[in-house]
Amino acid sequence: MYLVKNSPRALFAALIPLAIVEAVLLVYAIASGQVTDPVGVPAPDQILMLYAGRMAMNAALLFAGHMVLRQWTVSSRLAYGLMGGVMAAVSYGIAIRNHIQLAAPGDGTVMTIGLLPTIAGMIGGFLYGQFAGLSPAARTAAEASAADSPGKPPLAFTGPVRVRTSFAGIVIAALMPTVLATLLPYTLVPLLMNGFGDKSTAHIFAAVIPAQTFMVMMAISVIPAGIFMLCVHHVARAMSRRNAWGYAAIGGIAAFACTLLLAFAVPLLAFLVVPAAFCGAVMGAIYRRFAGLEPMPLPEAVIATDPNTLVGADHPSRHQHGVILSN
Repeated sequence: MYLVKNSPRALFAALIPLAIVEAVLLVYAIASGQVTDPVGVPAPDQILMLYAGRMAMNAALLFAGHMVLRQWTVSSRLAYGLMGGVMAAVSYGIAIRNHIQLAAPGDGTVMTIGLLPTIAGMIGGFLYGQFAGLSPAARTAAEASAADSPGKPPLAFTGPVRVRTSFAGIVIAALMPTVLATLLPYTLVPLLMNGFGDKSTAHIFAAVIPAQTFMVMMAISVIPAGIFMLCVHHVARAMSRRNAWGYAAIGGIAAFACTLLLAFAVPLLAFLVVPAAFCGAVMGAIYRRFAGLEPMPLPEAVIATDPNTLVGADHPSRHQHGVILSN
């Protein structure tokens, strides 16, 4: 029996999706505050302390959930993903209940907005289980003596394997178009800073545009990107590709071909052929990193009513026939 290790590195990786979502929600709260109270811009120290407090609460709850799963001797990545979602939802509820936020969500949007940190928490929990690694659990005396008995071979598998179909891996890979597209607006920040007379307004809009891009791209691209990644995975599996380079090559070629075909209908997409190929390659490599391997399934059993028909394909009787001469 194995347990997930205590790992600060894995905890840091698990907090990345939560940090992105918390930053997006914080920027939206600042922008909405400019509409309701244009002169009431929060001080930078207040924003920083609020953000740090939310992230510290997320980290504490995520680590507490990890310790509970260790106590229950649960180590599956599915369990860690569910745990991360529950802990992120609890953190969001505590923040709403104790007003640890710049602005309260509008009427009828509390649960809808809460879906974002919950999904980010599920991804974060999965990342913790992925990066932390496993360590052997404490064994009883009977298990130790049985495992250490002489002549018992170590547990190993030499049979054929294939890449797993991982829902969490598809979700993480499908977020790559959103992440890469969100990085583009940061090139517009200098233009925004020079285009506004009020520099405080320029700072706010320079922060809102990447956050808005993230939300829009996530809404319109996650499902198509997930379907695309699932197709790439099955093509790679059919071609018996199991390494990250193979998945990256297939993902890049598939994205290049799909964008090129769409460019015939929408000529403006021709400028996105090369970025799409790069994004597809990144998606394929990331999926392979998180999917893992599984043994090949056993073939279906053959139902035979006559033992004489159980003859191999290379047997001579399959290629020639006996001749009986009749008078």
